Amino acid sequence: MVDHEGIIPTHDPHGTRPDVRDLEAGGAGYPVGPLRVGVIVNTGKDGAKEVVREVQAFADAHPGRIELMLETKTGELIGHNGKNCRKCHDIANDADICLVAGGDGSLLGVARDLYPTKAPILGVNIGSLGFLTSVARGNLEAALQTVLERKWVVSTRIALELTIFRSTQHEFIPCALNDVVVSRGTLSRLVRVRVDFGDHFVTEYNCDGLIVATPTGSTAYSVSAGGPIMAPDAGALAITPICPHTLSNRSLVVGTHAPIRLSLPPQATSLVVQYDGQPGGELRPGDFLEIRLAPEPIRLAFTPGNDFFHLLRQKLKWTGTNLPQSEGEHK
Repeated sequence: MVDHEGIIPTHDPHGTRPDVRDLEAGGAGYPVGPLRVGVIVNTGKDGAKEVVREVQAFADAHPGRIELMLETKTGELIGHNGKNCRKCHDIANDADICLVAGGDGSLLGVARDLYPTKAPILGVNIGSLGFLTSVARGNLEAALQTVLERKWVVSTRIALELTIFRSTQHEFIPCALNDVVVSRGTLSRLVRVRVDFGDHFVTEYNCDGLIVATPTGSTAYSVSAGGPIMAPDAGALAITPICPHTLSNRSLVVGTHAPIRLSLPPQATSLVVQYDGQPGGELRPGDFLEIRLAPEPIRLAFTPGNDFFHLLRQKLKWTGTNLPQSEGEHK
């Protein structure tokens, strides 16, 4: 295993052997026991059952080397009915690596369910675009071989935590990997959102809404709204207004060392809060939404050579006269 963005802290839930997540690829000291692989699929996706069967067949072909930890609903797809199935909490604590099959939304949901696990998450795409679920369905066997040989590459991603503060209570959400969005919902009128960064007043946006995106989320809703694409290790956040009324309003990139606070003027209409596309409550006049760096990152696993810039070229269809004719050619 290679971690190209930092050392993963030591974590040994069993207390009996070195944790494979802390070991260098090809280094000495790998645990004697089998590699513990959590498997979670979006059971509503076409081809989900076939993916689980292929993973099970691969493990059966390598006895003693892989211990599968099938999430309960995932196991039911192939008739396990609770046998050898695990809850997400157990997978988060015990797995060395987690295999997630679905689309990017599936991976985002699993990342939240497993948080704050130190196990890296490898995504298999049986959805649509697949920036995070980078392993194509046809490459599953090769990806499993990479896992078996412990040659995955870890990309450490920052996550956000958000709190809506009210006069008498607050709502806390511990993990968002992509973004936090405040918007007008079904209303057609313009909204006004005040933005503060740490102790500094930034501005008030007149817009349809506002996106606060991590580098991981910079290729999602944020880029559609005109926000910048940020490399995964950028260590920054992008604040992007949605359809701003003032043309000079542009995305603002800030650090992660201070919280971002969003609030509304008196008499304003309440706004809808969403995180990673999930409902997160309402932001009302008198409230403020605080967004800050979560204490633990999320670790994504990729196969060697499947780096961020390769994905950009592939998913965004970047072309140019100086680009190789195929990804296998390097100049």
